[in-house]
Amino acid sequence: MSGALSALSGLGAGSLGSQTGLLGGMAGGLLNGALSVAAWRGVTFWMPNSQDEAGRRMLQIWFPGRDDFRTQDFGAQDGPIRVSGLIIGDDYVIRAKRMRTVLMQAGNGTLVHPWWGAIKCRLVQSGSISFSDGEIRMTRFQATFVRVPPDPTSKGLFARIADTLTSVLTQADALVDSAVMAMRSVLSVLTLPLALVSAVSSVVSVAHGVWDAVTGSTAALPVRTAASAPLAALAGGVSVPVTNSDTTYADSVATLLAGVPAAVAQSVSPTASAAIAPADAVSGVDENDIDPAVATTLLITAVQSLRTAGQTAAEQAADPASVRGLMLGATLMTAAQAVAAASSLTYASQDDALSWRDRLLAMLDDLIGDIETLAGTSGAAVPISGMLGALRDSKAAITADISERLGRLPAVIAVTVPRQMSAWLVAYAVAGDNTAEVEDVWTDMVARNGLRQPAVTNPGTLRVLQPSDLT
Repeated sequence: MSGALSALSGLGAGSLGSQTGLLGGMAGGLLNGALSVAAWRGVTFWMPNSQDEAGRRMLQIWFPGRDDFRTQDFGAQDGPIRVSGLIIGDDYVIRAKRMRTVLMQAGNGTLVHPWWGAIKCRLVQSGSISFSDGEIRMTRFQATFVRVPPDPTSKGLFARIADTLTSVLTQADALVDSAVMAMRSVLSVLTLPLALVSAVSSVVSVAHGVWDAVTGSTAALPVRTAASAPLAALAGGVSVPVTNSDTTYADSVATLLAGVPAAVAQSVSPTASAAIAPADAVSGVDENDIDPAVATTLLITAVQSLRTAGQTAAEQAADPASVRGLMLGATLMTAAQAVAAASSLTYASQDDALSWRDRLLAMLDDLIGDIETLAGTSGAAVPISGMLGALRDSKAAITADISERLGRLPAVIAVTVPRQMSAWLVAYAVAGDNTAEVEDVWTDMVARNGLRQPAVTNPGTLRVLQPSDLT
């Protein structure tokens, strides 16, 4: 979550979800332009199409005189990945020769897949490379790969998680899905009673009030700009259908309630700037970019506000169970966007990372408590176990991600100041023989401890990053 995986965070991993159009997973406008870039053993190409088979190795067994059959399960089947590639450019012949060479190499290789990421694969069939006089400056090729099985001796949680940031985003996406399923459960009736329609209207009104207050209280103009359109949609509400025979109404409510948090998370600025890029493509120049810390803090605050406002609204509603279920879905989607926004955070120290971890885990623990309370009451049928599982999986993914990064983050040390002295003297004492680090030590010390008069530091304890880790 520190942004170490720049390829992912640089593509703007933000709002998540897969059930409705607005939630839309991690795919966004910025992602679409680079989505089909792939590589095999370092040779890059465009991958417009890919097919991946997955399932179980099942053996069907028939017996004489019987029309039914039995099955025997031989385990998971990680099927082949069939790739259609394009090599385009003035150097297409040279790169086609390179591709032909790497296709003939023995052993395992790395397939950089635009959707699945980096995969250790093996070529199982001969690839085909084709040219055409009607397609100048372009070569087509096809290849079939299979994933290399993981080391059977690897054990433990961290050995199973090859990419902890992707794991966090995957679990947050599952959290959004569980929230949408909760709303579908509440709004699954064929005929919408007046009390249920009133509950939807109440939830939308409460959400609008919360988001209007939360976004209006921030001094960050990009936050208000990002939230303006979905906030206006909340004010307009949602139309009630004549018939409710499918999930269209439930999905429209979910989309409406997810609009503001999704917009905030999608507008989070990447943590890394490109060294060479067009002026308008460099991170931070877009006035609509939101600082990850600001966005994450705002979304965590909104989660708590939605919880409080939802409890009040349920107590006053004619259909309190439906209000609780819908408000819980809205809160879960906001929490998922907070986790997504936090994936772009850059941590200054181990203490900083642990502080953000504790804030995110506390937010998820509060939601677990709300769901467990809801499970003990009668009312709307919502997928309690699914939501609890998604929340607990998100907690595990966040913990694993922070733990994996702690070793690469600088530690904060405590320095005892025995008497009143200048912060410069303290900085020289901390830096030791490396006088080049004195200024960095002093700058960090003043900012971290809020020293208003660094020239005169009172006795006590100051916290500062280890000198060798300062940059």
